[in-house]
Amino acid sequence: MCVITIAGDVGMEQLPQYVDVREILQGVVRRFGLQQKGGAQGFGISVIQSHILYELHKRPNLSLNELADVLCVEASTLSRQVQQLVELELLSREPDQKDRRYVTLTLTAKGHEQQKAVAEAMEDYILSIFQYVPADKKRQVLESLQLLNEAMGQSSHCCLPPL
Repeated sequence: MCVITIAGDVGMEQLPQYVDVREILQGVVRRFGLQQKGGAQGFGISVIQSHILYELHKRPNLSLNELADVLCVEASTLSRQVQQLVELELLSREPDQKDRRYVTLTLTAKGHEQQKAVAEAMEDYILSIFQYVPADKKRQVLESLQLLNEAMGQSSHCCLPPL
């Protein structure tokens, strides 16, 4: 069981607001990251590989560079992960129809099955969390997460380490 204490929950001295946000985000990232790690590994793939399958399900036929941009990782790092997914027969590389010098990445039938299985596990996990959110607050939580995600995307620090 992962127990994370947020400042203020146990009578700690009031910290500046940004520290509270940082602690909350770190707690959320840890909990969600640990679940993703366990979930993805339960399907024989890494977390980044599950992200690749997810993004290619949403956006089929991306180039390696486009996928790297979406995932905020270097293409060289992503290339190794993509190769492993090709070897597992979860992805295929196809020549780009517009420019044969480029290849696009596509989920195979096996890749679609794997992505669906991971997506179902994640949906179950998220539903299990939301059962603890009061019904009248669920929309507020989703809207707040969306606002934060959009703000992070607009920041000049998006996809860069903070330190």
